[in-house]
Amino acid sequence: MSCFINPVKEDLCVYLTYEGHLSMIEIMSVQYEANALLAAKRWNRIVVDITGLLSEFAAQELFELAKGLSADLPESVRIALVARPDQAKQARLIESIARNDGLFLSFFLDVEAATNWAKGINLQERMKPQPAGNPVKVR
Repeated sequence: MSCFINPVKEDLCVYLTYEGHLSMIEIMSVQYEANALLAAKRWNRIVVDITGLLSEFAAQELFELAKGLSADLPESVRIALVARPDQAKQARLIESIARNDGLFLSFFLDVEAATNWAKGINLQERMKPQPAGNPVKVR
């Protein structure tokens, strides 16, 4: 069992990584610690990387995990869930349940894309003023 909770002040984000075989109780326990850290620091971003997780879970367990996330976090928190392609079905289920409960969770297959989304970089880029077409030379 390996779990890493890495708070990064520059990003105002907690990075949570799961590796190996873990029980659902172990996963929820570590998630609870990460949630408490988010609350203590008053941050609203977390990237959860499950690409190294070898355990498989039944749909009911995934449902309980997603419900637990929703209960412990305020709606302002952005959760980026990073999964392998073979975990995509489970990640979509977690995303769907969490979003139905009002949590802002999205899953990704790429860590960099997940981190950028959690930090709101794509949104910030879209909000920057863009030039309107080709510049016109004025005398």
